[in-house]
Amino acid sequence: MKILKIITRIVLVLGLFFLIGFFFTLEQKEPVNLATDNFPDPTGIYKQGTYYAYATSTDGFNIPLAKSKSGGNYQIVGEALPNLPIWAQGSIWAPHISQVSKRYLLYFSVIDKKSKKRSIGLALANNPQGPFKAEEKPVVTDDNAGGLIDPDLFQDSDGQNYLLYKNDGNAIGKTSSLWLQKLSKNGLVFTGKAERLLTNTEVKNPNDNGKSETVLTIEAPYLTQAPDGTYVLLFSAGSYATANYFTGYAISKKLSGPYHYKGALATTASLKNQIVGPGGAELVQGKNNVETLLLHGWINGVNKTKSSRQLYELSFFWEEGHIPKVTK
Repeated sequence: MKILKIITRIVLVLGLFFLIGFFFTLEQKEPVNLATDNFPDPTGIYKQGTYYAYATSTDGFNIPLAKSKSGGNYQIVGEALPNLPIWAQGSIWAPHISQVSKRYLLYFSVIDKKSKKRSIGLALANNPQGPFKAEEKPVVTDDNAGGLIDPDLFQDSDGQNYLLYKNDGNAIGKTSSLWLQKLSKNGLVFTGKAERLLTNTEVKNPNDNGKSETVLTIEAPYLTQAPDGTYVLLFSAGSYATANYFTGYAISKKLSGPYHYKGALATTASLKNQIVGPGGAELVQGKNNVETLLLHGWINGVNKTKSSRQLYELSFFWEEGHIPKVTK
């Protein structure tokens, strides 16, 4: 009987600890950097007190949609793009969210059924939660350049819209460049000729990567304008499947360039191995117009069977008017 009473007391104590832990967890504040365990190539927007984030196809979603009230502890709430466009197949890579007038534009890269190369598509919605509906034709294609990936919409100070993207040259043994092309006022139609901004042969590995040669590829362009008016081009460089993948930046006084590579904004070493292979970076202007940097990094090792790329948020600021800086 004594043994039974002891066991009963132990069970009751453990149960009490469980309940305390359960309720305490519900009352904890949202963590600053943690988002989800599988959310590569993030893009985000802040509207009416809510942060919305979208990512490369994962976990059965064409474009997973996550939400947060604070900018941390994003929770996946569903599918942003229920149906692929009729011309497309396979997984979507690196979407980009923007608002033009009263509509929300979600650019993305996906394989064209006919060419088997990636092209840039576009989906529209009346609110950031969607559902988004894809346009029936690709926005832009270039099969001879290896296909096109990683779209980004930039609106200049005069209100003119531009689309940036990467030609996937490394997929066919060629150089990879980041391009800029003028868009119509509604952001739906190309006008003019594409301008080359930067090529991988112009970008060297940072010293803390232990390599001196130029990078294999550059990708994931994100263009912004610094406080002093300088155009700052963020991008990812190297192989995404390694810890040497990093976020770099280049600057120009003119929108169309030339852009000059200035160095790394974030590397595995500079972030003290807390984010491994930091890439897919993009700024989000959130509450009180505070800018934060969304990006992904590997967890549980790099490119392993059980590994994935997690969404992180970094504090962002400018030095000397146009030098981007981050803190974790």
